[in-house]
Amino acid sequence: MRIAANLCRPPGSPGLFHEIRLIECSSIISVPRSGKKKPATIVDVASKAGVSLGTASRVMNNRRGVDPELRRKVTEAARSLQYVRAANARRALRENCPIVTFVLSNRDFLHPVHARLLQGAEEYCEERGFFVVFKRLDYSFDAPVSELKLPALLREHGIADCLILAGTNHLNLLDATERAGVPYVLYGNNLVGRAPHGPVDLVRSDDAAGAKDAVRYLVRLGHRNICYIGDISLPWYEVRYRAYLEVMAEAGLEPLAQTVSLSPDIARNGFTSAEALLRRGLPISAIFAGGDDVAVGVWEQLRLSGLRVPDDLSLVGFSDLPDARSTVPPLTTVRVPYLELGRQLARMAIEKANTPGAPLPETVLATELVLRGTTWPCAMRGTSDAGISLSVR
Repeated sequence: MRIAANLCRPPGSPGLFHEIRLIECSSIISVPRSGKKKPATIVDVASKAGVSLGTASRVMNNRRGVDPELRRKVTEAARSLQYVRAANARRALRENCPIVTFVLSNRDFLHPVHARLLQGAEEYCEERGFFVVFKRLDYSFDAPVSELKLPALLREHGIADCLILAGTNHLNLLDATERAGVPYVLYGNNLVGRAPHGPVDLVRSDDAAGAKDAVRYLVRLGHRNICYIGDISLPWYEVRYRAYLEVMAEAGLEPLAQTVSLSPDIARNGFTSAEALLRRGLPISAIFAGGDDVAVGVWEQLRLSGLRVPDDLSLVGFSDLPDARSTVPPLTTVRVPYLELGRQLARMAIEKANTPGAPLPETVLATELVLRGTTWPCAMRGTSDAGISLSVR
């Protein structure tokens, strides 16, 4: 059964999603209701041949671009099972469409970053006649591969032509997916650990370049005491922190950062981290937050402490999420092209499905510094102690 889901923001705000077609994995395989022998389906053919459902569909529909050996296996499996193409139009439509599975690991479905990745992937697949299967997956980073409980779509080769692994992923899932023999492409920014095969089969944004642009801009504004806030135990914050350190070093400035999480909630961590910095009474003229949601928490703490943005302190975020445009004034931030990242993940997944086993080169998309209302030239430009001594009020 195919399910249509309309996900949107509250009335009056920009739409987050257009209609997304999702296929519930459990509905693809039906269970016989009687003791009669059920006619073989395309799923049975794919399983017997040891290929994906989409590959079996393309062979049965005489599509081009299928490896001759895979074509032979599918043809022999269909003959042995006495497979006859379904006359039912809905079943035939499903069997004719190859499938990309979007796996969201260890993340909430409505997280704005991954929601946009999914939207971009679905748009690209829709344009090219692919179905998108959505599946959430929660797993532990330290679970042994042999004990990692994968959903059926990963255990059984035959439900998807290729997987898009999004969310926050760890090396044990990549290992388990490879052992299952399922091709995949990866959203590279959120991989915890080093990619096992180097820069292949992954799509990412150039977060390091974006972070450097942000910090260099603050330096050009005359800020010398620039603080970074972000939990560097998470790879995306760690990449941005390293870029911050590099720019501070090239400018001859002393780094100041709060890099240990003080709350599991991201905005709350920004709020509490800013409070910890204020209590130290350090001179700070600008804060570079590792994410927009971190910046929102920082800003609330500054407001409660009687400090104005950008009059007393400049603030820069990262991502350009919807909330960054709705603040007063709007947040200066680094824009990440999440929709295009999703489209590129889908493009790579389709190419991977058509050329199984062939590694595809990494795709890196540029970020963009978006100047809005939360940054301002430092009032004490040219002095060695630029900034104001902050304290909690």
